[in-house]
Amino acid sequence: MENKKVIKSLGFVIKKEKLASLATEHKFSELILEDLDPYPGFYDHYHIPVKEEEQKPRSIFAVIKTRGLDEMDDFIRITRYIKKTTDYTFDAVMGWLELQNSVSGCIRINMNDYGDLPAIIGLYSKYGIEFLANRTVRPFISLITVRKYMIIEEMEPGIYRDTDMADIYYFEVERYLPRARFESISDSIRNNWEHKVYDAAQAGVYSREGVVELIRIYDQTTSMENLRYLKEKYQIEISRAQ
Repeated sequence: MENKKVIKSLGFVIKKEKLASLATEHKFSELILEDLDPYPGFYDHYHIPVKEEEQKPRSIFAVIKTRGLDEMDDFIRITRYIKKTTDYTFDAVMGWLELQNSVSGCIRINMNDYGDLPAIIGLYSKYGIEFLANRTVRPFISLITVRKYMIIEEMEPGIYRDTDMADIYYFEVERYLPRARFESISDSIRNNWEHKVYDAAQAGVYSREGVVELIRIYDQTTSMENLRYLKEKYQIEISRAQ
């Protein structure tokens, strides 16, 4: 059997999503936001019904007082300690989001039982993470960056699947684009293709040579033919971009 190339590395994903104050009966003293529009290119833009099991928030963002970069090592240690000393099952990564014309650090949390969220936030506070005070935040579109450990498996040269998350794929592109240009190219590709129900985001993984630039695709019905098509179209448009 052929050995497939697997990349294990720290990486990042840059995406736009709709956030608002978390709707919950628990009275948090910390500022906790929820993702109202996961994978907007897939669900919101084309009115795809959300499955019953997806009614709970896909991601929670606990907003911290600093940008978070200096605290990342401590955050990773704290997260590991919480997981080792409790029975809570969750995934947490550090990131940044736009909030009221500024950039704030955040902890993105995914979990199956959100009833454990108050206890988890309490433990992060106990071990030194400082959160912004809670307030009402109405729905808004935020540019979000999360930095996380990624394991991706090559399906064919330059095209990968995420080994942890279903329906997530990546393909390599030659260079990073400013956000506005990426969105313009993405809209152009989608509008000129019959297959429109997918979500695209910027991503990357770190290698010895530098950043391997990627496009992240969320698509429940994709095929290798579709991924090859998108990779080729992005490559053409990126080569034209100034």
